[in-house]
Amino acid sequence: MKAVIFNSGLGKRMGELTAHNHKSMVRLQNHEAIFERQLRLLHECGINEFVVTVGPFKEQLIEASKAPHLAGCKFTFVENPIYDKTNYIYSMYLAREYIIGDLLLLHGDLVFDKNLVKSILFSSVPSLGCVNRRKPLPEKDFKARITEGCIREVSVKIFDENCYAFQPFYKLSAADAAAWVSQVEKFIAEGKDQCYAENAMNEIFPQLSVSEFGYQDYYIDEVDTPDDLARVSSEIRLFDFDEQEMECGIERVSGVMEKYDLKKAFVVSGVPTALYEGKFDFAYEVFDKFTPNPRYEEVCEGVAKYLASGSDCIVSIGGGSTIDVAKCIKLYSVMDSDRPYIDQPHVFSATKHIAIPTTAGTGSESTRFAVIYYNGKKQSVTDDCILPDVAVHDASLLKGLPESHKKATLLDATCHAVESIWSINSSVKSRKCSELALAKILDNYRAYLSGDGEAAFQILRAANLAGQAINISQTTAAHAMCYKLTSEFGIAHGHAAALCLPEVWKYIAAHTSDCTDPRGEAHLIQVLKILADRFDCQTTEEAADKFVGFFDELGLKHVECTDEEKIRSLAASVNTQRLGNSPVPLRADTLVELYRKIL
Repeated sequence: MKAVIFNSGLGKRMGELTAHNHKSMVRLQNHEAIFERQLRLLHECGINEFVVTVGPFKEQLIEASKAPHLAGCKFTFVENPIYDKTNYIYSMYLAREYIIGDLLLLHGDLVFDKNLVKSILFSSVPSLGCVNRRKPLPEKDFKARITEGCIREVSVKIFDENCYAFQPFYKLSAADAAAWVSQVEKFIAEGKDQCYAENAMNEIFPQLSVSEFGYQDYYIDEVDTPDDLARVSSEIRLFDFDEQEMECGIERVSGVMEKYDLKKAFVVSGVPTALYEGKFDFAYEVFDKFTPNPRYEEVCEGVAKYLASGSDCIVSIGGGSTIDVAKCIKLYSVMDSDRPYIDQPHVFSATKHIAIPTTAGTGSESTRFAVIYYNGKKQSVTDDCILPDVAVHDASLLKGLPESHKKATLLDATCHAVESIWSINSSVKSRKCSELALAKILDNYRAYLSGDGEAAFQILRAANLAGQAINISQTTAAHAMCYKLTSEFGIAHGHAAALCLPEVWKYIAAHTSDCTDPRGEAHLIQVLKILADRFDCQTTEEAADKFVGFFDELGLKHVECTDEEKIRSLAASVNTQRLGNSPVPLRADTLVELYRKIL
């Protein structure tokens, strides 16, 4: 099956964004152009042949088609020389000799999720159009008139009871495509070249069998204005997060490589090679020259080795720092190597990254965050495109972990889940992930620490779920306050976060009236009740105390400090951006008081 993409419009309503760019080459929040995204997703769903109509800035579209991950695709570009005087019906007419056979037909300003494409392609119905019965009817955009599940008319002017929101993404049988093209030819012969191609289709819809495809549970929308671009960028990212693939067992990596036609992996490894030797039946090159707190220079060395390796994907196997190194190699590998990567604006990287965690805590395999050290200072790297494409979970890889490491990472995952629930950025999805993570942790941690294999898998999944949660919500005050504790007292990150969590928890509960979450105090009280329920407690105070009991049961030490100057230094070190995710404000004097209680 081929895809026909109509990209010959001017994009007048996009203002300055299209002064020097094609409309479909404006960039989403993840830095990927709309057209680039369309090609990538369609290709990943099995489409290898594309027909693209072009008008202004055609060179940009042609250049986008040359991306390395599209090397096996066939492109035909059809130019509309009078794009500024005609509508896309004329572009369809010019491309008519290529609109043959079963195909997808879509507009170039559409942003959609991968699962929508999969569902349309895998549907047994030969001809489909995208309809949403739940969405309010748009004033100026397409609607479809539906009769007995079939599309009978598509227009911007219809508002009847049997009309619904519509997006111009079609799957068409060869017969229906041919019928539409034939009708377009008649319109052009009559001089009708300034209307929609749907105007021609409307005259024959009753004779065709184009069924409605309900996209209520998927995402598809068009970008016509800068406001559209901002809204769609924000909305689509949550669907993209959901499309991360999950596999069980390290042996599944070979299948993923085959699925995406990947030939050689750049393996970023933080573990002994014995853990994966003999389990990877594909070509790979290993990079392991980095420290537990990876330095920028080490990442740069990794980028150079990756680019020289001839690899077409990255596989990371190790703890959170290992996965973070791989994320940064992916991000930096498409930047200018003659300038410091750390100073450059991010660009989209389509490199596939398969992440295999060997610890159960950070959930880094499912987050868009990484941490490296630049000139001795911690640098947080955040970008949607560094979320690994595939996460592979194998509990057998946890067997060799020291007990102290298991306990600290267990606490880190627990803190992620708790903080995500009350974060001002939380969503229904993130809260569900957090609640499930907490249930798995509390049900399995004792067996996990006793060496039970099934419990280890459940804790690995719990850490991942908590990672998915903070990928949406981000962490809050407890994490913001813990970082300096790790260096000052020589304790693990999860240990430090767990020391901070109970006092932050109690403070939030005591100050719900100061709530800064746009959803209000009632929402905050509700999520605190959810947390108490998860810990099988009646009140937040009881739940926070039960967490302390959980911490004590693990046998990790409390740290003490009465040095007022050090306490104030700790308070001054807190990242205010992370504090901003907390549902109640924490002023400098509040932080000092909380540290006094913690220490």
